[in-house]
Amino acid sequence: MVPGKMCLSPSLASGDLQTRRSWSRVAYLCVSLPDDLAEALWRAPHSVITQGETLRKVGARSTVRLRWRNQHFVVKHYVEPTLRHALKQNIVRSRARSTWLAAQKLADAGIATPRPVACVENRCGPFRGDSYLMYPYLEGQTLRSFLGGDEESGRPLVEAIRDQLVEFWCRLRDMRVSLADSNLKNFIVGEAGRLFVIDVDKVRFHRVAFVALRHHQRAWRQFARSAHKSGGLAERLVAELRGRM
Repeated sequence: MVPGKMCLSPSLASGDLQTRRSWSRVAYLCVSLPDDLAEALWRAPHSVITQGETLRKVGARSTVRLRWRNQHFVVKHYVEPTLRHALKQNIVRSRARSTWLAAQKLADAGIATPRPVACVENRCGPFRGDSYLMYPYLEGQTLRSFLGGDEESGRPLVEAIRDQLVEFWCRLRDMRVSLADSNLKNFIVGEAGRLFVIDVDKVRFHRVAFVALRHHQRAWRQFARSAHKSGGLAERLVAELRGRM
């Protein structure tokens, strides 16, 4: 493994991934992670969480920003809130594993989203417990914050973001993919105005076209409502988007 190298490649081949299994844990680790970080995630993932700066905490679930050497990551810790949810993930995948697979698939399809670099599940034999997901931290500002700035000075960049949003929503529609949370705060304006979508925890891939379209439209309405609440430039941007989609 090469310390200091981010796993942001266009695709994640099998040779780029290390899978480790034991009775009490399963881990999927990008080989570009520093050796000591990969080992910490494998041996004591919760100790990694405690070293980070808390970004969000809802109940037992937490999201932190972790600095490891010269790299910055986001680490999410998923703890199922009820017994029903805990039992459900022993039938389907854990929340971290589901998000890992969804984000990899979106990134492979050219959707700008941080590609996860680690997924860890605590287990007791075949039974899944809490889980962890890690991906590179993106420097930038939320789309909501960006659209709250000065319109005239940022107009060329706003137009570029508008074009990216048109491509993004059309691409999701063509892929039969829907977002569960499409608020403006879940889009990051990064370096050179590149737009990323984050928090794809509950993204859905649909097999049936009309079902996909229904959920896609619901996600778009949520995005539009979020823009309406922000008002001003955000609301005008959505109006422009409607005319091009």
